Amino acid sequence: MTIVANNQNLININYVPPDGGWGWVVVFSSLIIHFIMDGITYSLGTYLTNFIQQFRVTRSEASVVHALLPAITLSCGPIASIFTNRFGCRETTIYGAIIASFGFFVSFFVKSFFFLYISIGLIVGIGFGLIYVPAIVSVGYYFEKKRSLAIGIAVCGSGFGTFVLSPINRILVNNYGINGAFLIKSAIILNLIVCGILIRPVPIEPSEVNKRNKILKSNQRKTTKIKKEKMLESKITESLPTVFSKKVEIAENEKTFLAPCGDAIECTKSFPILNENSRNFSLEQNSSQANSKTQVRQINKSTLDLMAHIRSLQSITALTSKSLSGLNLNRVIDIEEGNSNKNKIKKFIDFSLLKDPVFIFFSISNFLTSLGFNAPFIYIVDQANSKGIPTNHADFLLATIGISNTIGRIILGILSDMKRVNRLYLYSTVLTICGIATCIEPLFTTYTGLLTYSVVFGFTSGGYVSLTSVLLVDLLGLDKLTNAFGMLLVFQGIATLIGPPSIGILYDIFNSYSIPFFIIGILIGISGLMCFFIPFIKAFKQKN
Repeated sequence: MTIVANNQNLININYVPPDGGWGWVVVFSSLIIHFIMDGITYSLGTYLTNFIQQFRVTRSEASVVHALLPAITLSCGPIASIFTNRFGCRETTIYGAIIASFGFFVSFFVKSFFFLYISIGLIVGIGFGLIYVPAIVSVGYYFEKKRSLAIGIAVCGSGFGTFVLSPINRILVNNYGINGAFLIKSAIILNLIVCGILIRPVPIEPSEVNKRNKILKSNQRKTTKIKKEKMLESKITESLPTVFSKKVEIAENEKTFLAPCGDAIECTKSFPILNENSRNFSLEQNSSQANSKTQVRQINKSTLDLMAHIRSLQSITALTSKSLSGLNLNRVIDIEEGNSNKNKIKKFIDFSLLKDPVFIFFSISNFLTSLGFNAPFIYIVDQANSKGIPTNHADFLLATIGISNTIGRIILGILSDMKRVNRLYLYSTVLTICGIATCIEPLFTTYTGLLTYSVVFGFTSGGYVSLTSVLLVDLLGLDKLTNAFGMLLVFQGIATLIGPPSIGILYDIFNSYSIPFFIIGILIGISGLMCFFIPFIKAFKQKN
């Protein structure tokens, strides 16, 4: 991948991702980030019963915290993208870690449960949201041929984190209480600062491009100023004999010599040399100013989540392989002076997508999936307890979902890269299976039955996580990935905020998880079936 600058003042940037080296340190850093961040988010369901008992709140009220955290994290995607482009992956990760750690720290002092809506739901959510984007984007900058493998390894931390932290949460609560557990989590999150430091900036990061552009523009202004001064000095020097002296004819000896001019202005008018030079200098000065103002646009695209790194400062020239890891990309980097934040936001939010029937249909499907995606993570432990299963066994159900999700991401990701496999149909199939399994989950009353469901749900939901961004490229094109994924994250965030509290309300009404799980199973199943019709909608769109 070569980055070329077409401005005379810019130095050509030839950057080829190393596909190794320090990149593996960045992959390890991203894996730890996902381990801690997603592990804490998805294992928070182990605290549901403790919230209800300690703070005396209903399940619907308690579930708001579990819903707010991932919802805010997802919804902060556009903000995180702007921060990443402005400050870089390293600094954005560090800022996010400090904010998230502060959120859990202040939760240690909480007396009212509803304060957790702000401390954990909002503050920690914003912190995790800032970490979420650079954790993936940074890996994409270091890899090209091995990009799919590197990203796959990095996101595996999510499942492992859920698997490990679910039982640890119970140990922390039993020994230190809820508030003590919050304080320990605050300290754990601070380790992400080290992970952020390990992410070395690369030349094609928008933040690094901006830094170079500022230096180049500063040097350009200094050079222009010096040239103007030298030009002015040269013109004045050339005109001095003409301006300050004039010919005087002496009749006596018919000698010609130079005498001081009495009126400099009058003398100047009498000699065309200075007037001509002045006009030329004025034209050169205006031309120089025009050139300095005529700058070419800077590419400052936002990059998001799993595959969004492939859009950062790149322009697709050819899609030679079904796998995104085989793309050869070329982008011309330019500069524009005075690019406002408003224009950046307009570039990020492509409202024309809301008129695209394929995107709308896929977004509705994604919205329905997101309504129920987090429910098992939040309620599986409490549901198992309601069926008489001991807490230590119930915690393992959540851990099983986590590890199965990791395995699902890897296997389904490998399958999706096979030439004979239709990614959209694979995605639709696993979502439909996930929905059917969730519908019949209330029929399982034994630990073995719930454990089987945990394996199936974890594996199939892994496809939802790993294939969404890849499908956006297949359906809309690589050039719309950044905008489409950013808007899709907002839809996911809204659905995540609505889904879990609604299930809590239904439980409070029916005093059972059977109807809520049956409803979310139907929603997930419908979302999967909808995707089977997308090829027909796409064909109709292309026809018209």
